[in-house]
Amino acid sequence: MNNSGNSNSSNQKLKKSLSSVDIFLISFSGMVGSGWLLGVLAGPAYAGPGAILTWVVAGVFFIILALVFSELGTLFPYSGSLVRFNEFSHGPVSNFYLGWAYMIGAIATPPVEAAALTGFLSSYIPGIYNSSISLLTPTGVVLALALLAIFIIIQYVGVNIFGKSNAIMTWFKMAAIILTIIFVFAFIFHAKNFFALPQGFLPYGSSSIFAAMVPAGVIFSYEGFRQGLDYAGETKNPKRSVPLGMISAMLAAMATYILLQIAFIGAINWKAAGVPVGDWSALLTSTWSANPFYYAFNSINVYLLVGFSIFLIIVAVISSAATLGVYVGSSARSLYGMAKMNYIPDFFGRIHPRFRTPWISLVVTFIIGAMFLLPFPSWYALVGINSSFTVFAYLAAGITNTSLRKTAPDMERPYKTPFLTVMAPLGFVIASLLVYFSGWNIVSLLLLIVDGGFPIFLLSNYGRKTFGISLKTSALFSLVYWAIFIFIGVVYALSLAPFVAYFTLFSATIVVTPYSLYRLSEGRALVHLRASIWVVIYSILLGIMSYYGSLGINIIPYPSDYIVFAIMSLAIYFIAINTGYHTDKLKEYQSTGGVTDE
Repeated sequence: MNNSGNSNSSNQKLKKSLSSVDIFLISFSGMVGSGWLLGVLAGPAYAGPGAILTWVVAGVFFIILALVFSELGTLFPYSGSLVRFNEFSHGPVSNFYLGWAYMIGAIATPPVEAAALTGFLSSYIPGIYNSSISLLTPTGVVLALALLAIFIIIQYVGVNIFGKSNAIMTWFKMAAIILTIIFVFAFIFHAKNFFALPQGFLPYGSSSIFAAMVPAGVIFSYEGFRQGLDYAGETKNPKRSVPLGMISAMLAAMATYILLQIAFIGAINWKAAGVPVGDWSALLTSTWSANPFYYAFNSINVYLLVGFSIFLIIVAVISSAATLGVYVGSSARSLYGMAKMNYIPDFFGRIHPRFRTPWISLVVTFIIGAMFLLPFPSWYALVGINSSFTVFAYLAAGITNTSLRKTAPDMERPYKTPFLTVMAPLGFVIASLLVYFSGWNIVSLLLLIVDGGFPIFLLSNYGRKTFGISLKTSALFSLVYWAIFIFIGVVYALSLAPFVAYFTLFSATIVVTPYSLYRLSEGRALVHLRASIWVVIYSILLGIMSYYGSLGINIIPYPSDYIVFAIMSLAIYFIAINTGYHTDKLKEYQSTGGVTDE
């Protein structure tokens, strides 16, 4: 792949030092971070005891996605690979939308963990967390930024050091989780919390099983499986380590969360929490929301449990610290991957000559992370936004795999997804529904940022080469495009027009854009634009269904909206796989015999 940066930097390669066990631990730590300490309370707050089923259903969804992604991870073992896959099957335009969404979601993740970690410390450091509004104080924000900086430095020094320290923290966390489950069942388990309360097992109906996935942090937690893909370029044997480590971590995390959710529901002492019996939603505004298991154990006057509750504060800090470390690295590698694809300036892909880490991307990760943390200093405030952006990129799995089976059937596939003809469309529909579960409030922001970011690609060297247009033309087009999008954003934010008028303007803009670029490129970019048209169609249908569906104004009620959108998603899947082509990037990769440049 082309790399026009400093020769010293561009000739440096990422260190290949991670094993299958390291990939397992990195993926597991990415999934079981702040979610096991906060998500176990948020889940019941939205779905009651039915939150157990939320973890089960979401776990099955992500296992399917992991199986589909594993084939791509062994085909293209790059660091930051999730921002690269789709270009091999659908070219640069389609891939930019997916990579841009993923990069936004990835960079928003370290602030989530930094906010959680700071919140846990608030039990012993006064003045850093305001429990009445569930936000960090200015002092808390400064502390969170300092913690973020520490892990940036750790990643800067080297992934090998991080891999070993992460292993220690993860094994320690797993031991603490096992002890938590044992102590709950042995001392404070209340079976009546599951079925004996007035509203039963599903107090908010079956729809809550799905509606809880985003705001409760369930999707956010399971998204950690992707860390195995992000570190694929730094494994000693990616063809074995990536699928083995990632799938085993997914199964282990699913079992862990189900047991933890059962344990926490059984541990709820309504009187101690200051919440009316059976008022699940009130848990979010209770004192327990800061550290659920800590307060559950501390509410019982047993010395062993009180002592263990204090130990859990330490565990919470270590748990979030381990996950923060994982996500700092993967976020930087997303920027690194975009640079290696030449979607953004190539200096983002520079490797430190001594430590052999993507140091520029790490610094930028800190800067952008701070920009997310300052306006949203809370785990609960950030988790839904993060999830929707990241899952949007998961749409690539099914369509990329199926298209590559058509355009490159003879490529060696060390791991082949079983029953791909079923798994690929199922994976696409699942990813699509996970985005839909975010609800209109988040989807509206997602669409504005994902579609509004397109000029960034158009202004890059690769973008201008793709369309065969000058910098002046690209700049003028981008200014007009962004002016329209800013106007659309203001109209939406200030409710200056009804949905129909607002979304008609949005839809017209993203429909006219490919036609305009087709004309500007004098037809040269037709194949790239044709392969990305599925993103335009998907964006429009997603917006309409999110607004009118059960998670919007409820014109199309549950479960009809889920069924309708699943059918629409399946139709878009078939459009996407029939617009894929034998891309230049795939030809380049095949010409090198599958040898990566890192």
